[in-house]
Formats: sequence, structure tokens, C-alpha cells
Amino acid sequence: MNAQNKSTSPAGSDGQSKTVTYKFVTGETSVVEVSDEIAAFLAECDREEHAQEVAERRHTYSLDAILYEGSEYSNGETAETDLLSELEQRRIYEALSCLTEAQKRRLLALASGYTFREIAQSDHVDVRAIFDSIEAARRKIIE
Repeated sequence: MNAQNKSTSPAGSDGQSKTVTYKFVTGETSVVEVSDEIAAFLAECDREEHAQEVAERRHTYSLDAILYEGSEYSNGETAETDLLSELEQRRIYEALSCLTEAQKRRLLALASGYTFREIAQSDHVDVRAIFDSIEAARRKIIE
């Protein structure tokens, strides 16, 4: 049916039947007398439908919300961005796991903004050794 909403009310003093009022989108209403069992079933269906609507609203993410509602309504994180972040972290971990401890330390220092010269000074080695170590790490990761 194209009912917009339903309401039930007791039909008589015997408690054996109730009336269900359907209000259609067109504005028409229809009143039907039903048994208590049917009225209870319809009421349960309405509760389940309402609960589903609430759940769908709560779990809907919109990246467009930031454009219309402001940053407090959208932080840009969705299930997809979380998955991509997790996959990226796993890939980085796997790439670093094939390196020696010195290569990891030197590569992470370079990624943190240290220069080859600064890394060489902290490791007490020649700048060329740092360059060769990082180049070897890069080749391992690419393979």
C-alpha cells in the first residue's frame, strides 16, 4: 500500500478488534477494523521500519557534508579511507621488514627530513656509505 502513516486505536470495549487508519500520500484516509493480532503485527512492523531508518541515518557518511554543513559534520573518514590507510600501513611495514636495521634507521631518518650528511654524522660513517645504504634499501623495496 502507499500508506504514509498508520495508527491503531481500540475499536470497542470488548478488546477483540482495533481500527487501523491509513493516511495516503494523496491525502486520502482509510479506516479498517482489524483483530488485535493484526494490529500488534502492524505495530511491530512500524517499530522495525523506524529502527531501520534510524540505523541507516546513523551509519551514512557523506564526504559532501563538509561542503554544505561544515567540517564538524564530516571529518573525511569513511570505511573506505580507513581501509586504504590500513593497506598503506601494511605495505610500508612489509617493505621495511626486508631491510636491515641500519637501512631502516637511515631510510626513516631521511624520510624525517635529515640530510645524508646529518645521518652520516650520527652513524659516524662517510656520506657515501649512507648514500649506498639508502640506495640498496630502495632497490630492495622496489623488488
